[in-house]
Amino acid sequence: MRFDFKLLDFVECEKDFDKLAVCGSDKDLTWLELKNEVDIFKKKLQNYNLPKGHPVLIYGHKEVDFIVSIISCMSLGFPYIPIDTIYPKDRVEKIASIVKSAIKIDTIENKIDFNQSNISTSYLLSDTIIYIIFTSGSTGEPKGVQITQNSILDFEKWLNSDFGLSKDSVFMNQAPFSFDLSVYELVGFLSLGATIVLNSKDTIENHLLYFERLKKYSCDVWVSTPSFISKLLLSFEFEEKNIKSLKTFLFCGEVLPSNTVKRIKNSFPSSIVLNTYGPTEATVATTLIEITSDILEKYSKNLPVGYVKENSKINLLDIDEQNIGELEIVGDNVSIGYFKNEELNKQKFEKKYEKRSFRTGDFGYFEDGLLFFVNRKDELIKLHGFRIELGEIDKELLSDKMVSESITIPLKRGNDVAKIISFVIGSKSLDIEVLKHNISKNLPYYMIPSDIVVLDKFPYNSNHKIDKNELINFYKSI
Repeated sequence: MRFDFKLLDFVECEKDFDKLAVCGSDKDLTWLELKNEVDIFKKKLQNYNLPKGHPVLIYGHKEVDFIVSIISCMSLGFPYIPIDTIYPKDRVEKIASIVKSAIKIDTIENKIDFNQSNISTSYLLSDTIIYIIFTSGSTGEPKGVQITQNSILDFEKWLNSDFGLSKDSVFMNQAPFSFDLSVYELVGFLSLGATIVLNSKDTIENHLLYFERLKKYSCDVWVSTPSFISKLLLSFEFEEKNIKSLKTFLFCGEVLPSNTVKRIKNSFPSSIVLNTYGPTEATVATTLIEITSDILEKYSKNLPVGYVKENSKINLLDIDEQNIGELEIVGDNVSIGYFKNEELNKQKFEKKYEKRSFRTGDFGYFEDGLLFFVNRKDELIKLHGFRIELGEIDKELLSDKMVSESITIPLKRGNDVAKIISFVIGSKSLDIEVLKHNISKNLPYYMIPSDIVVLDKFPYNSNHKIDKNELINFYKSI
């Protein structure tokens, strides 16, 4: 497959041109219509005489033009920077000042803003940068993760060979394009000549509308964080008998709880559940496994995140007495580094192998050839001198039949941890003191949360991950 995004490369024969390619929040396009719109838009961009390697900001939400803009940039050799409307204005301006683009495409207003003073900006490399996704840094400064063509080609090969997808796949897109989880659907539908269904924030927040779009377009591939699906599984309408097309559930971005998989298998007994792991810095994901009933039974307390993909390797650094170490990813899927951040690149992207490597800040271990995620560096805390893994507390809480979801957070005073609080979703008849007593049978006293707060639902951030800051603010207010 040639990765220059001439759309003829993504379909097998002419009859596929009549098939739906993109179902946006505003309109639907067949593959032929998509090809025509891309051709028109490419000519618009070419009129600005941008140098190869010039970064292009794409601002919008789930409009078809967002996809058209992405493909056009890929085809012309312009690194694209996706910026969703969920970003506050200050963050948008911060990113714009960092990349110094002459072009900002607004897919909502259907316009292009042009800044002549930045026209000569270019980040041309022998391995073309495809996109730069800005993630939140621990300092609050956005970090631009640069993903190149070779990394995308490596990801595309893996996605097409190991995930059971085809040109008939219909991807249900949930994540914004500024979150690299969406690259599953983006590369999937482009490389296979399949279909992608985009969903606006309003649709995502209304589960009935979301279910209707699933049914309307006969979506068969679900991609999301585990947190996102957990709240939808509470609906009696979210079942195989009502949504017959769904066959594959693909997860990344968070720990996948056993309870979530059990509920999926109860509601969609004919489906398969795929669990993956990988940071943005390693092109979406690096491991994959199907969570079968046997896997679910064997590793019920901590599900594996999978086998390491071909052409990649995961090393364990600074291994402790439990054979747990920091995960280091080595391979073609690793980013060339953070954009204009050499100091951090020296810390995270070490040049000690033939291929690029990245220190993830995640901890895990291998068992039976499978990788298991334990926690992030910031989830390893010390309280009163004791080393505590917060994920271990959550696993124990989730072993209680009255608890369906759990997240444990350290409450800090300055740089020190003052106490730990667990937030759970569970039965209305849940007795906190009984729950504390039950988990104390397997956890030492210093790992018992100071408080356990029962909630009806968790707050979520723009990427549909649990919003820990909001939980802390809520706790402080009660």
